[in-house]
Amino acid sequence: MPNVLVVDDSATQIAMITSVLQQQGLTVRTAGNGLEALAALREHAPDLVVTDMQMPEMNGVELIRAMRTECSLVPAVLVTAFGNEDLAAEALGVGAANYISKDHVGILLPDIVNRITAFAQANAQSLYLKGALTRTRFDFVLDCSIERVTPLVSLVVRLLAAMNVLHTSDRIRIAEALDYLIVHSIIHGNFEQPVRSTPMSIDDARALVAEKLDDESSRSMTDRIVTVQLEVTDGEARLVVVHEGSGQSIHHAPMPGTPQSFSDERGRGMLLLTSVMDEVFIDSASRKVTLVKYISR
Repeated sequence: MPNVLVVDDSATQIAMITSVLQQQGLTVRTAGNGLEALAALREHAPDLVVTDMQMPEMNGVELIRAMRTECSLVPAVLVTAFGNEDLAAEALGVGAANYISKDHVGILLPDIVNRITAFAQANAQSLYLKGALTRTRFDFVLDCSIERVTPLVSLVVRLLAAMNVLHTSDRIRIAEALDYLIVHSIIHGNFEQPVRSTPMSIDDARALVAEKLDDESSRSMTDRIVTVQLEVTDGEARLVVVHEGSGQSIHHAPMPGTPQSFSDERGRGMLLLTSVMDEVFIDSASRKVTLVKYISR
């Protein structure tokens, strides 16, 4: 069972996050600030770190930056309050796998922890195959089944590891951004659901899909597909995601890191994409998003 290190100087906040994670059957350890967290990481590396932003002695961004040097294989998720959008963007820029608002911990954190630990496990299991894979283009077709998204993205992580491209932390961060984009393409692109101010949990997304599948009049939407293409060359890894519906494009997301990005889920999604990828191209007319990550072998 994955174990998580929760870092926060607030006993109330630690208790709340610990309760959310323990309800998922996860093992939780705690630290009161970044320095305590680094000491705990040296003693026993967890599968994931969940850290607050504002803490004495060493804040969340400083901790994540230090982790890049001392334990770069351990992914980190930042929990931050409204008004810290610039710091959230900075945390993603220095290596965080994702961030969430404190108001949305109960909705998003269990899904994020389950996904990131799945991606980390997929990467670890494929490290023995480094350089064994020579085929460099893969095409996938997804229906509206939300359950298939994370397994597909885990396979992308395995493929990148087997081709021995990019660092482990980049593979996991790319996976988290890609998972978000595919779910967005199904729910908001193909199903044409309006973007809500409160983010949708994976359980909510599954329930929506089940409802649409039971509704014969929604067949035109549920039959739509999302295609995902991965192509790796000597210079770059390129992912192309295309959906068929005419729903709200991620292109209309608020500017990443602005206050509006906290009230529109697409803002967090765009920040995920732009923080880890070197180039992001959005073609609303063709409903295609292209993600490019440069490779230095």
